[in-house]
Amino acid sequence: MMDITNIKRKGIPKRYDYLLLIISLLLANTSYADMSNVSGYVSMTYSSNYVDTNDHRSIRNLNWSGNLNYTFSDNTIYVDSGGYRVYEDDVGTYLTDTIIGIRNNQYYQWEETGNIGYAIQFTLPTSEFSEKDKLYTALRLSIPITNKWGNINYFFTPRVKKNFHKYKTAGDKNLTEWVASINTGIGYQWHDFTAKLSLLGGTAWSYHGTRRDWNYSGALSGIWQITPHFYTALSTSNSGVYFDAERGTVGNIDIFDLNTANYSIAVGYSF
Repeated sequence: MMDITNIKRKGIPKRYDYLLLIISLLLANTSYADMSNVSGYVSMTYSSNYVDTNDHRSIRNLNWSGNLNYTFSDNTIYVDSGGYRVYEDDVGTYLTDTIIGIRNNQYYQWEETGNIGYAIQFTLPTSEFSEKDKLYTALRLSIPITNKWGNINYFFTPRVKKNFHKYKTAGDKNLTEWVASINTGIGYQWHDFTAKLSLLGGTAWSYHGTRRDWNYSGALSGIWQITPHFYTALSTSNSGVYFDAERGTVGNIDIFDLNTANYSIAVGYSF
């Protein structure tokens, strides 16, 4: 059984108490709000590159995450966080970053099915990555563009993120100040099954102005809605942190790690 006391991140500095207060108020307010305005999910994912466990290249992780949404008018306040257990190399249990934000996926509509929205989110640096880099917070702006044709849906989301660190460097590493990325994909729904192909690409600038080349990572996933609340998913990606990088919760990793392909199976409960 997992020993929670071995989690590497030993709490959150007091300077983040005001963000925790915001999260607490959101959770408290849902108790008095119309519960039809509250939604979210919890999920557990096992991922591996399926290299023999005796091989030094083997990667195996168990990831858990949770999301809470509160919708009012056309806007949604959301909180997303989680953690993961590493079974190879630096074995241990770690926290991811926590994000809190507001979004509106239908800010502007065209024709019958097209939508342009926005999402603004802040990072609460609860991960070991962000703690080591002395990240205060990060601000990310996203502009999701979606459309639907029958059972086919399409999304294209340009994003820009600004990091706020205490220092411009950490050891010998030049820290990242800006990240520009694009998340796009297409999905097909057939009854209770959805297949999705997505692409995440991005570039980053350090505080000293050095820019990284554009990198791209792709993912193919199938999601089966077993019941109105329970679902399972199978996914494959050429990046071990693709899904965390898409959400922005893994920590201060510039875009994603392309060292190895990743395969995962997830189970979740949505409400």
